[in-house]
Formats: sequence, C-alpha cells, structure tokens
Amino acid sequence: MPSERLSGKRAPVKLLVILGLLWGPSCLPSDFSERHASRVEAYLAPPEAPPDAVYVKPDRALGPPDGRTVAVSRGSFVVLRFFRAVSNGPGPDLRVYELGPDGARARVAVSRDGARFVELPAVIEGPITEIDLDEAGLELVTHVRLRGLDDAGAEPGFDLDALEALH
Repeated sequence: MPSERLSGKRAPVKLLVILGLLWGPSCLPSDFSERHASRVEAYLAPPEAPPDAVYVKPDRALGPPDGRTVAVSRGSFVVLRFFRAVSNGPGPDLRVYELGPDGARARVAVSRDGARFVELPAVIEGPITEIDLDEAGLELVTHVRLRGLDDAGAEPGFDLDALEALH
C-alpha cells in the first residue's frame, strides 16, 4: 500500500476531496474566491494622493476583506469586476467592506456589461454595507463602481477593503 504522508502527492488531493465533502459543493475554495471582486477594470486615484502611496493601489480591494484598502475620495472612483455574475436573489446581493471610522462616504453603481451603470440612490458609509440589486432593477451584475464623495480620513475618502457577492 502506498504511503499517504502529507509530503506525497496523493494526500493533498485526498484532503481537498474530504474538505469538499464536508463543506458541500457550494463552499469549495474556488467558490470562496469567486464570491469577491476579482479584477480592477478602472481606477482614478484621489487627486491629492501621492502616486506612490500604498492606498492608491486598487488591487488591494480584490479578494476577501483583509484590512488592505484602496482610497476612493471626491474626484476618484474604482470599478471592480466579479469573475462570475452576481444574481439578484432574496435580500441583499452585495456586501461592501470599508475600513476606518472616519465617516467617509461613497456612491455605488452596478452594471451588467461594464459600460452602462445604474447608480443606486443610497450613500454608503461605515464598515459593512449590504446592497440589494432590486434598487437597480437588474437581475445580474458583473461590475461595481464606487465613487468617493468626500476627503474624510487620513487616507482620503472611502477606504474600500472588499466587495462580496452574496448570491
């Protein structure tokens, strides 16, 4: 019988199969990564930000919340794309993670194609905001745009940590 030590090639595969069986088909690691924004489509940095500042690197908003943020202030925006379309299901469909208690605000717009956006009426602020796609009248979206509304905080504006698809 072949050895099944972790250093062998068989153990990691078996481990993934076991984890998949325990978590079920909807929670495999690839699904986890697909729940968060996966690509930066466009970014206009805050006008007052130094070009080498760490908070003007938009890829910091990709993936799950990790405390690394990108600043979106007055005069700037970021457009993020999901690997898989986000569907309009019951209740909230998107979750926006912001870092910092500075009261910075932003507007959210969503799009099916990355070209035509529907801006939602609510202004968002705070650590977690949930968004229902019913407000946009769309059944599926692939892109989310956040537009900064102020320059609050040490890193100017809304400190976007992550976007998560809930459906």
